Amino acid sequence: MPAQCYDIFFSGKTVEGADLAEVKQELARIFNTRSEQLEYLFSGDSVKVKSGVDQETAIKYRVAFRNAGALVEIQSADPVTDAPRQAAVAAPTVEQQSEEKMTLLPPRSGSLIDCAPVVTPAPLPDISALSLASPGAMLDETPPPPPRGIDTSGLELAPANTGTLEECQIKKESAELPDISRLAIIEDDNLPPKPSRTET
Repeated sequence: MPAQCYDIFFSGKTVEGADLAEVKQELARIFNTRSEQLEYLFSGDSVKVKSGVDQETAIKYRVAFRNAGALVEIQSADPVTDAPRQAAVAAPTVEQQSEEKMTLLPPRSGSLIDCAPVVTPAPLPDISALSLASPGAMLDETPPPPPRGIDTSGLELAPANTGTLEECQIKKESAELPDISRLAIIEDDNLPPKPSRTET
């Protein structure tokens, strides 16, 4: 199954309280172009600035735009039916956005919602045919297996404190020892010399 891809759109929306001129200047720095060349981004129309990116890249673009004071919209990309709604901006790749261009937000500002992945709710299954059984009802009506016919008529219980475990021991005949009378121990003087470690 192919990985989910996303398209990023911008329609000129900015963070509440952000200065529009500063937002344009910061976006011009991110796109490495002049601010007047980005005027069509603030025309009010939704412009696709990046298409077919993975989830991690989409989040990076959202954070970068928000640091600049702008708000983007991330939508699931359909490679078959998705058609560009506007001309795409020559957006920089992630590699082109060096780490020194990223800035930290002031303490206690921003929202974790910027990093939240886009989740599409799954459709609920149809449970209209299900019903709740009454308390104590038998859920498994499978008949039990028939009892095994084990004959215990020949068994009897020994009196208490009688008998030993040796009576239950299975007696085995000892294995016959092999004839080793022809074997002899060789003295160390008669052994061949061991090869040196340096010999090959």
